[in-house]
Amino acid sequence: MCRPLLAVFLFCFMAWIGGCTSQSNTAPASSIITAGPKVTSPVWATAWGNSPENALPTTENPGGSEQSFRMLFYPTLSGTEERLHFSNFFGTSPITIGAARLAISPEGTAVVDSSHDVAVTFGGASSVTIPAGAIITSDPVRLTYSFGQRLAVSMYVKGTFAPLTQHDSQVTTNYETAANAGDTTTDTAGTSFSKPVTEWYLLSGMDVLGAYQGTVVLFGSSSIDGHNSNTGDTNSYPTANVVVPGQDDDRPSDWLARQLQAAGYQLGVLNAGVLGDAAGPNSGNAPDNPGIQDGIDRLNRDVLQQTNVKAVVIYLGAIDIRSVDCHAATDVENSLTQIIAMSAAAGLRVIIATLPPSTYCLNTMSPFYGPFPTAADPYGGEGNPPTNGGMVQRNLLNAWIRSTAVNLPGVVGIADFDKVMADPAHPDFMIPNLNSGDNFHPNGVGYGVQSSAIPLNLLLAPASN
Repeated sequence: MCRPLLAVFLFCFMAWIGGCTSQSNTAPASSIITAGPKVTSPVWATAWGNSPENALPTTENPGGSEQSFRMLFYPTLSGTEERLHFSNFFGTSPITIGAARLAISPEGTAVVDSSHDVAVTFGGASSVTIPAGAIITSDPVRLTYSFGQRLAVSMYVKGTFAPLTQHDSQVTTNYETAANAGDTTTDTAGTSFSKPVTEWYLLSGMDVLGAYQGTVVLFGSSSIDGHNSNTGDTNSYPTANVVVPGQDDDRPSDWLARQLQAAGYQLGVLNAGVLGDAAGPNSGNAPDNPGIQDGIDRLNRDVLQQTNVKAVVIYLGAIDIRSVDCHAATDVENSLTQIIAMSAAAGLRVIIATLPPSTYCLNTMSPFYGPFPTAADPYGGEGNPPTNGGMVQRNLLNAWIRSTAVNLPGVVGIADFDKVMADPAHPDFMIPNLNSGDNFHPNGVGYGVQSSAIPLNLLLAPASN
C-alpha cells in the first residue's frame, strides 16, 4: 500500500477511437480532482474491517487452548486514536480475550515495532469475555501511524475454545502460536508466532477518531473481498496469471483508499465482501455454511450498523447468476431493489455497480445453460447475443442497472465496472491481462481499474464535497 498511486491510463476508452489492444497494465486514478472543504471536528470513522463469515471447524480453525494470534491489515486512513471491534457472532460459547495489543508491523511478518506497540483494554481491564453471538468494542487507544503502514493486532485467547468466528484473509498472511503457548502478545520479535494462517480471527474492525468525512462501504462477494488480488498482470487470458509474493494490498478497498487519498478525501473504506455471497435467496446460502448469508440478510449487520457510514457501493448479483441456481436477471433485480431501499431508508448514498465479465450458467438443468469457456474454447458462450444464458442474464441485469436502478430512491450514481473491464474484442470477457486466470476475478491491477469506475464525487452529499 506504500506504492504511489499509478497514473491515469486510458486503455480502452481511447482505444475505441484509435484501435483497442485489449490490454491494460495500469489502474487509472479517478478523474475527480478535489474533495472539497475538510472536516474540522473529530468523529469516529471506520479505517478497516471485515464481515464475519462463520465459525465452522476447519484445518486452520479447529479450536484450541491458551493460544495467541497476530493479525495484520492495512488501514484506509491515517490515525492517532483507535478502537478495535472483536466478533464472536458465529460462536456457540463465550470467548475470553486475555490480552490484546495494537502495533505497527513494518516488515509484514510477525515482527512488530516495539516503539509503536500499545496495550488494548476493555472497560479499563486487560481481559474481556465475549458472549456467543456478540460483538464488542475496545477502549480507545493512542497509536500514531500513517496511511500505507501495516498494523498488527496481537490477541491472546484464554482457556479452551471452539472454532473462532473468522473471515478468510485470502491474500494476507497472519500468524498464530502453538497450542498452549499462552500469552505471547508482547513478543515483538514474533518468534512465538510460528504458524502462518490466512484467517482473521475474532478481529472484525478498527475505527479511528479524527477530522474524517465518514466511511464508505464496499458491499459484495469475492470480487469485493479481493479474491486473487495477489496475482500479477504479466500474462493474458487464457494464460493464467501467477501469485506475486507479498502482494497483499491490491484488494478493492486498498485501491479505493489510495484513490480517495490521492483526491484529497478523508473517507475510510470498509470492505464488506464475503466469498460466494449472493444478492438474494440462493441454495448456496446457509444452513450448512451460516456465514454465507445473502446480501439482503447481512446488510444490516455488515453495512448499516457500521461506524459513520455515508455511502455504500453495492456489487452483487454475479453469484446469483452463475450459482447452481442460475438465477434470472429479474430475480437479482428484485433483490437489489430491496437492498437499495434498505440502504436508502438508513440515509446512505448508494452507488450501484454493473457486473463485469464473466458470468455464465453451468447447470445443465437450467434453461440458461449453454456453451461455456474451456481450455479448448476459452471464449465459449459468447456471441451477439451470447449462447450461454448466464451471459445473457448479466447483460440484461446491467441494462436494468443503467436504465432503472440508477433512478431508484437513494441511488446517486453507477460504478460501471462492466464498461472499464470488458474486452472490446470479447465483451463477455475481461480485458485479457486484467483477468487473474479463473475468468471470474480480476488480478491486482484489474481491481484498481475496476475501482477507478467508482465516482468519488458522489460518495458524499454536495454540502460535504
